[in-house]
Amino acid sequence: MIDRVMWALAHVIVLPLLYLPPLRMRRRGTEHLPRTGAVLLVCNHVSVADPLVLTAAARHRRTSMMAKAELFGNPFAAFLLRLQRAFPIRRGVGDVGAIRHALSLLDRGECLVVFPEGHVSRTGHMRRGHPGAGMFAQRPGVTVVPAVCWDTQLFRGPARVTFGPPVDVSDLTGTSRKARNREATDRIMTALCELAIAAGAPLQDPPVGPIRPKDLKRGFVDPDPVVLATASPSPR
Repeated sequence: MIDRVMWALAHVIVLPLLYLPPLRMRRRGTEHLPRTGAVLLVCNHVSVADPLVLTAAARHRRTSMMAKAELFGNPFAAFLLRLQRAFPIRRGVGDVGAIRHALSLLDRGECLVVFPEGHVSRTGHMRRGHPGAGMFAQRPGVTVVPAVCWDTQLFRGPARVTFGPPVDVSDLTGTSRKARNREATDRIMTALCELAIAAGAPLQDPPVGPIRPKDLKRGFVDPDPVVLATASPSPR
């Protein structure tokens, strides 16, 4: 009960502020986000403000999200994160408890937010996604909705959030669980890349394939050469 009240208060107090300078939030494609049922909401990551902006833009759904455990070391940051129903995950160690909690949220028909890249990339050049996103996406009854945030970098507005059509992962061809997780994640990252470019991100090929060492580094992403992508007009 207290959790629900705090969530409602956060939206009543914080949401109106996001429509004011400097963020001046704008959102589109909300019709793609189901109002009920299990949803995996996957998003790119260009700013530390993305979790707040994304959950506000998805306000007709009460979201939960995975966040790296290091963020919970600061009491004030931990308080803000818990207002957004965030829970910690220890990266690189196979945090079984966090994974089970995430799966239980989906099994209860809730909306789980995941940032598959794992780190912020302010330039908009995307990292390859972690295969955990693909694992969650294959949970029975889960709708996978891609979303991108743009112009949240350096709190520069108007900050735009775009929700895209659901990603279908029902016809995976991988012969092993690991292969299917990778294939599902690559489909998600391809959808995110297309949305991000349309929103204003640099032209780039979809960040697909196994995680590389440079995908695990914090800070700016060393962009890959563009091979397949072609320029298209960006909606403003």
